[in-house]
Amino acid sequence: MSAGAGSAAATAGGSAPSTLREAYGDGGAAGRGPVVPGHVSLAARVLTRVAAAVVAEQLRVDRAEVRVDASDDAGHLALRVTTPVRVPALSGSVQVPAGGVVGLVRELQSTLTRRVSEITGRTVSRVDVTVSRSVLDRTGRVA
Repeated sequence: MSAGAGSAAATAGGSAPSTLREAYGDGGAAGRGPVVPGHVSLAARVLTRVAAAVVAEQLRVDRAEVRVDASDDAGHLALRVTTPVRVPALSGSVQVPAGGVVGLVRELQSTLTRRVSEITGRTVSRVDVTVSRSVLDRTGRVA
């Protein structure tokens, strides 16, 4: 910060602010720092990779098997996801998640909307999910 900038942003008490937030405020975006003029754009590739990483983590599937397409939906982000889902071995003692596969997908939609918005700062308006296949979740026991 130049000497002139510090004196121009001095507080009423006459001392210079100790942080940029004190000097310029947070622009109404708590936790995001001061508003700086300019344009920020994220390439579609960044958005799709972030979304794919969230899907792979949430469903515990291989990232390489997750496909995500991003498109504009009236200024918001629409995501189209194709992914496998992990299902438990179908033995009598297994606990099936509430809602089954559909429940897993609904939870994924909610988590993906929240996490992609947090990470990219873009509002996600819709998430369409296609389940491409199921992956058997093995417990590691041998019968």
